[in-house]
Amino acid sequence: MEKKMFLNEKLLGLKSTLPALILADHFLLRPDMADNYTEHQKENFQKDVAWILSFLAESVWAGQPALFEEFISWLRTFLSSVKVPMKDVAESMMLIKARINKVCTEDENLVVNPILDKAVILLLSAEQQVSIPAMENFLTPLAQNYLNYLLKGNRNNALSLILDEVKSGVPVKDIYLNVFQPVQYEIGRLWQTNRISVAQEHFCTGATQLVMSQLYPFLFTGEKKDRKMVTTCVSGELHEMGARIVTDFFEMNGWDTYYLGANMPVAGLIRFIKEIKPKLLAISATMTFHVSAVEEMISLIRSDPGIPSGLKIMVGGYPFKVANLLWEKVGADGFALDALDAIKLADNLLAA
Repeated sequence: MEKKMFLNEKLLGLKSTLPALILADHFLLRPDMADNYTEHQKENFQKDVAWILSFLAESVWAGQPALFEEFISWLRTFLSSVKVPMKDVAESMMLIKARINKVCTEDENLVVNPILDKAVILLLSAEQQVSIPAMENFLTPLAQNYLNYLLKGNRNNALSLILDEVKSGVPVKDIYLNVFQPVQYEIGRLWQTNRISVAQEHFCTGATQLVMSQLYPFLFTGEKKDRKMVTTCVSGELHEMGARIVTDFFEMNGWDTYYLGANMPVAGLIRFIKEIKPKLLAISATMTFHVSAVEEMISLIRSDPGIPSGLKIMVGGYPFKVANLLWEKVGADGFALDALDAIKLADNLLAA
């Protein structure tokens, strides 16, 4: 494990030097492209290499090649949507491997090389990645109308649509599970396949967060319980929608909830936990390269003598869905697939 930690740090250290070297290697391999690359393209190329190194380092740290494979599958879909040939991407991956092999030991390369070799195979595979279609339910037409309003930039109509449904008796839980969740998945897919811009993606996500805030008065429907929970995203993590949904589900289930949002510094979180004295802490991480930060956050919390005894910690987010038992590695008490699963897990943890 110490060797993997050292290798993780070495790979992250290469982010400052390797991208420029890979770009130079790329032009040596493809001299016809050297004169055609704009400065903006050169900058993006180096950012992509640094991003690849971040995901690779975290996969090595976790001992979970599946994390990098999942990232490569995502990258393949995204770059294909903007007409980047997979042959070029695979060539860049092999150049990254060659440069890493020059600075790493033989034992370290035995860890890295199979991961990068599998990435090349995935990039050149003719098999297309197919997303699982959303299950049809009685709110599917509502979800489609809501999505259409968002994509047209009509936030007010989207809000009115949801409020009218809730006031007519549709449970807020059903709105969260069957409207907000599938719509957010679809918005992410549309961005990944270059159907909408990043600005549109941000607008749609922000609009849904606004709608959720307007539903807050409807959350206080469950019998109150003598239970407090805190939800936060790890430091550096900006994707907070999932954490917000989980928090609202706990609120609907009678808990006193404290949602701290994205990019939470661990020192501030520890102080808050000491003040509030919750029974449960939920930590979210969406980006794979934030998983080690989750472990560090949990370790610092566990080691602080002022933290209430018996505090249970659960984690959630995309990397924990991909990598089996990753939640154990970061020191959590459990992992929840979604908001409903989080409620069940919390009940089990506190009953133990």
